Amino acid sequence: MPVILFSLFYLWRKPHQTLSIIPFAADTANFLIYSYSDSLKSPDNASSVYNINVNDTNISFSYKLGEGYLFPYAGVTLLAKGNSFFDLTSYDYMELDIQATNGKRPQIIMGVHTTGFTNPEKTLSYRYIVKDVDLKKDQHHYTFALDQFITPTWWYAENNVSEKDFKSLELDKVKIINIQNCQLLGKNIPDTIIIKQLTFTKNVRQFYLITCMVLIGYCLIAGIVVYNKKKPKEKVQKVEIQYTPVQITRQADQDLQKVVDFISNNYQDSELSLKKIQLATGLSENKISALIKASFRLTFKQYLNNLRLTEAKRLLMDLSLPVSDIAYKVGYGNISHFNRVFKESVGISPNDYRKQNKTQS
Repeated sequence: MPVILFSLFYLWRKPHQTLSIIPFAADTANFLIYSYSDSLKSPDNASSVYNINVNDTNISFSYKLGEGYLFPYAGVTLLAKGNSFFDLTSYDYMELDIQATNGKRPQIIMGVHTTGFTNPEKTLSYRYIVKDVDLKKDQHHYTFALDQFITPTWWYAENNVSEKDFKSLELDKVKIINIQNCQLLGKNIPDTIIIKQLTFTKNVRQFYLITCMVLIGYCLIAGIVVYNKKKPKEKVQKVEIQYTPVQITRQADQDLQKVVDFISNNYQDSELSLKKIQLATGLSENKISALIKASFRLTFKQYLNNLRLTEAKRLLMDLSLPVSDIAYKVGYGNISHFNRVFKESVGISPNDYRKQNKTQS
């Protein structure tokens, strides 16, 4: 009986089933491959993609980032054919084999169709979710949980919406998979990216844990039944046991995600505090601080400042924005406090940072 139960559960869940995008068979592939860059944003001195090589075992492309656009980009798109989509609802992880000659942090971007919002004729109306891939020396294979992909703030700004306007992602309607340039690479530096594997897999470990719990429960029930049958008839009592398998969850991960999501969506609030996060998430202030400390080795204040300063650095690249406006946009109540925190963290004032990066570019 345990073998039959396991076999039925295995056939139902299909834990080792994968969705392989790369490698692929060219004659049966359900997607098209295109290159793209910021040339539509800035035709002059635009980024470029060249030397694209596509075969059954890998996809590679070379590119250079141009100087014509403030935030240059280039890459290749895997676009699901016709009205079809990549259905990722049954999968938990992305497995990636990727190499780069000079790049250190390429991006994987997926465009998800959102019912009632997405216009197929407007690429940016697909909801973008992004994962930076920090490449390590002598390592080519990487595995990411799909819940690590996040929608960047620039996408919300581009579409004039907020996260509150959307429900959960429709992962059965992934239309676009982009492999994009390194985020740390300078302009006019050639780089080649090679992708030998892009596969979606299930959480096999969770499957076997649940299977073990179910089988243990079955054995306990079977043991009790056998024991009661062997007892003398006059002492036999009817035993009725209801058993429910234990659901294994990682509550700490869920709590941390709630905290990170709330801070990411509200860091512009100059009065953001542990108390506000507590009211929004239902977690105690001590637990919020402990989750941030354990995950990032930072205090809440340090984590919040790092997030704000990261966005401030990006905004400082736009020379049309006054420093005072940037300070208020990222959550600092006054310019003096912003200047002090920025200089303590970066070593120079926001104005000097802007001048320095203007000179380098």
